Amino acid sequence: RAATAAAAADDDCARTRAMAPPPSKQPRREDAIGPQYAEHLRALRGLMKEEAVECLIVSKATTFFWLTGGRCYVPTIEEAGPSKVFVDQEKAVVVTTAIEEHKMRNQECPGWEVRAAPWAGLPGTQDAIVAELVAGRPCEQDTGRLADRLEELMVDLTPSDVEAYRELGRDIGAALEEAARSVSVGDTEYKVAGLTHLAYNKRGIDLVMIAVAHDERIAWDRHPLARLGNNGDGAGGTELKKVCMIATCGRRKGLVCSLSRVVCFGEVPEELRKIHDVCMEVDAEINMATIPGKTAGELYDVLTKAYTDRGFPEQMLQHHQGGLIGYKCRHWIAQPGGRQVIRAGRAYAWNPTIAGKTIGTKSEDTIYVHADGHVENLTPSPTWPYVDVKTADGKVMPRPDILQR
Repeated sequence: RAATAAAAADDDCARTRAMAPPPSKQPRREDAIGPQYAEHLRALRGLMKEEAVECLIVSKATTFFWLTGGRCYVPTIEEAGPSKVFVDQEKAVVVTTAIEEHKMRNQECPGWEVRAAPWAGLPGTQDAIVAELVAGRPCEQDTGRLADRLEELMVDLTPSDVEAYRELGRDIGAALEEAARSVSVGDTEYKVAGLTHLAYNKRGIDLVMIAVAHDERIAWDRHPLARLGNNGDGAGGTELKKVCMIATCGRRKGLVCSLSRVVCFGEVPEELRKIHDVCMEVDAEINMATIPGKTAGELYDVLTKAYTDRGFPEQMLQHHQGGLIGYKCRHWIAQPGGRQVIRAGRAYAWNPTIAGKTIGTKSEDTIYVHADGHVENLTPSPTWPYVDVKTADGKVMPRPDILQR
């Protein structure tokens, strides 16, 4: 289904260059679009005008999210779905199928004009609607030459975006704390993942990435997808004995927050205490160094120095350290010599990790960078234990400690 949807999207503009009747005059409904997405639509039209694009089809899920706040897919694994948006300087229309019409009109994209095609005869029935809207003009896709410019628009957060991000961050911080406080000794990693899904979903948040590791596996796997264990892979069972790490990316209306937490039952082992203290320090150093004007390469160097100064130089090369977040889990990650520039009005998520001999750990939240360089933590957990960590240049940032139960 994903391949069919993607192929249909790629062919939309080619097919619609054929002769088609001019679009009928209809009253504009854009005043009914919520202000957050109306602002995105104005920004998109400004980009189209600048790039001399007459018509654009938005079909990629991340771009559709940014433009409308709605979910265009059915299976969550799809990068495109049965709904797309036609945009020119006069009209913005959600083009979908009769199956999705009520949902798109009333739930996913309220306020948008919606036109639906019969499902029998797809993709031709939907192509006919697009052809009428395009009316023989040149038409481009959001996956074409505008893709990079569109991504820049998406990560420049408007005041409405920031408020939505804060609300998401408060909910997701509370959700992960709820999940962490609900796990029990003996739980499998899959059960912990399920508890985390429940805490997120009850707040209207979709988990788009969930990694769970217990005990020694935290040191083995940097991206630990949940396992039941005892399945012949040589890794043994995953029933929680003492330490649980949960790492997540949660999405609501397209915006993504990223955060991780560590739970320990009983006394914290000496090795875990040592490496988590270092991890919090590295986390504070990189977050407080995320200043407008710095480059990704410079921040990579900050991270390298932070690990090296604390006696863990090898950890820098064992896992990526994060970067720009927004409508993707990461729009880019910091690389040596990276030229991407830190800008105010954007969100970032850094994820320092350390693997010890018997245990591992991680420290991660999502931050927003203000114009004055102030860093705001978007994902605090309300009653989680925090430590005020001082950086080498004297700045202080509270970092999530190990929750001891």
